Amino acid sequence: MTVRLRLEGRSALVTGGTSGIGRACVARLREEGMTVSFTGRSRARGEAVARETGATFVECDHRDRAASDRAVEGALEAGGDRLDVLVANAGILFQGPIEATPEAAFRELLEVNLTSLFRVARASFGPMRAQGGGSMIHIASDAGIRAVHEIAAYSVTKAGAIAVAELFGAEGAPYGVRSNAVCPGDIVPGVQATPAGHGDHAEDPAGWVLPPSGRFGTGADVAAIVAWLASDESAHVTGATLRIDGGTGAAMRVATRA
Repeated sequence: MTVRLRLEGRSALVTGGTSGIGRACVARLREEGMTVSFTGRSRARGEAVARETGATFVECDHRDRAASDRAVEGALEAGGDRLDVLVANAGILFQGPIEATPEAAFRELLEVNLTSLFRVARASFGPMRAQGGGSMIHIASDAGIRAVHEIAAYSVTKAGAIAVAELFGAEGAPYGVRSNAVCPGDIVPGVQATPAGHGDHAEDPAGWVLPPSGRFGTGADVAAIVAWLASDESAHVTGATLRIDGGTGAAMRVATRA
């Protein structure tokens, strides 16, 4: 890694950092010289990422308010009573149109993708405000900008995540606390033709179409934007919603008959 964004010595918390986009963010922020704590529900995967990156794993299910608060407290302690960056990435997916989504599934997605995101952001906001600044980066989805009916409940929760990012951006601006939403499109482990996840979560590749860029995104693509938003290079960027989709959302593409 040759890019350096002057993040050495700063501290970060990445939620849902044991796989996919979260894992890529942990690795990139560590490469930039940051002290990184990250959460996940799988101890085995978390310990593997910790060994690989040198980051600190915190076993945590963010649906548990006390555990979520402890994760923020642990990140503050690891950072010498500072938390400079929050990457709110933890999330789950439910496949299905809105009419076929059970209420129990809808409630679970709201709790994991929206309520727990709000919870960890609120817990991070106070320390950032007290220390005079910080950057909160909420991993949403392009489905939160323009809903995808095959993943209806997920789309609703990611639209909510964008709203949370904007509201914290407005509240935090007078105190130097920035808050932005990052919206990945179709994400794969590497540059390849078969997608592994919509916003890093979907599993069914049937019917997927390459973006105008000619390739799907990777976790590293998202992590690069996260690192920039964590840095002073983006000091005047707050309340923004950034798509990382290779041009897919730039215009509507209509199938036409030959």
